[in-house]
Amino acid sequence: MKKMAILFWMILLPAGAFAQGGAPSYSLVQVIEFALKNEPRLIALGKDVEAASYGIKAAKGERWPKIDLGAGVTRYRYAAPLRPISGAPVAGGSGFPPFDKDVYNAEVTLKIPIYRGGRLVKNVEIAEINRLIAERSWHQERQELVFNLTSVYCKILELEALLNALGQNVRQLEEHRRGTEQFVKAGTAAQVDLMKTDVELAHARQQVLATQNAIAAAQELIRSLMGVDETFPQFTVTADLPPDKEYPGEDEGLKAALRQRPDYLKVKARTELFQARLDQVKGKRLPSVDVAGEYGEKGGDAFSFKENWNIGLRLSYPLFDGGITRAEINRGTVELERSSEELRAVRLLIVREVKEAYLAVTDAEKRLSVAKEAISLAEENLRVEQLKYETGAGTTRDVIDAQTALLRAQTDRHQASYDLVTAKAALDKALGSDINGEVASR
Repeated sequence: MKKMAILFWMILLPAGAFAQGGAPSYSLVQVIEFALKNEPRLIALGKDVEAASYGIKAAKGERWPKIDLGAGVTRYRYAAPLRPISGAPVAGGSGFPPFDKDVYNAEVTLKIPIYRGGRLVKNVEIAEINRLIAERSWHQERQELVFNLTSVYCKILELEALLNALGQNVRQLEEHRRGTEQFVKAGTAAQVDLMKTDVELAHARQQVLATQNAIAAAQELIRSLMGVDETFPQFTVTADLPPDKEYPGEDEGLKAALRQRPDYLKVKARTELFQARLDQVKGKRLPSVDVAGEYGEKGGDAFSFKENWNIGLRLSYPLFDGGITRAEINRGTVELERSSEELRAVRLLIVREVKEAYLAVTDAEKRLSVAKEAISLAEENLRVEQLKYETGAGTTRDVIDAQTALLRAQTDRHQASYDLVTAKAALDKALGSDINGEVASR
């Protein structure tokens, strides 16, 4: 079934999703859409929502009349009457019913709940809250999944950009080595300069290998987050990121988070659940009223069945239950108090996460601006050091240091660039933004 779904997805992909080498190439939007349909934990939480919906139907069904059909056969030691005595029990009169040791019976019973101390209504309310909690858990998992996918996706792009920079650094070192080797042969440079270059070149090549391994690990992680197995073809990611958008101020963002964060709404619903359960338990102290009736027939070995029926109003009032109800009320009160504290704790967590998310976006924007300027300076510094070395005014160490500074500036720029995307994704998560339908209906 999963293979068919994957094949169907690949057919629906746009033609541009396939690179020249034949491997599919996904944008972030495509990765997220695919994962939201195939991630197993998300699918399992969706089943919880579906199961909770049936729980609501079951709770509503408790308020409807119950009709049962029963039948049986009973053998008595002494002959038993097939119907109650009616009329005058005199010889030859009709008051005596027939008797038999083997009694066959069939009956239809009816029970209509009239009043149960509000417990029937509370059962429906509890079932609806349980579904709401399941739904918000599902939406919370969607938000977590979208954030994790975005983070890993950006990490892959960052590592690929770093790999390009490292490859450029290796090529520059190789070119510098060729020039140094010529200077050594000409006697204008020492052998130690060539050795220093070889050491730096070996280190640069090791960095390339380490980055390639990191990319492979990140690609496996994103495959796992997408919910695909080893049968799914390998793919690459594109640098097609969502466009920038405007964010509210921090105060407005906090209000939005408290209004739409699934985790906060889930704990809030759980508090309502404990309150409803407490009200339900308190209803056990109130009387119960039912309408009950029965229609049946009995017959003996002669299969001469006699009918009988009854209907009545029944009242039940709890007098003593060994303190069970009181204990359940006390437990419900404690659970409600604990849930209220959990709600307060989640609120404090949201306040901190929103503030940190705004700070992270601001920090990434500043680092990106600084890194862009640093690249220009590093490129100019490398050009000068290479020129000085070629004219004999500089050293190999100066050139290598300049190349290292340029690589560091390029790394900082790539990291700041994709950190900014990740920080915005974290801000969306902190605000509970409804980007891919992760926010539960309220």
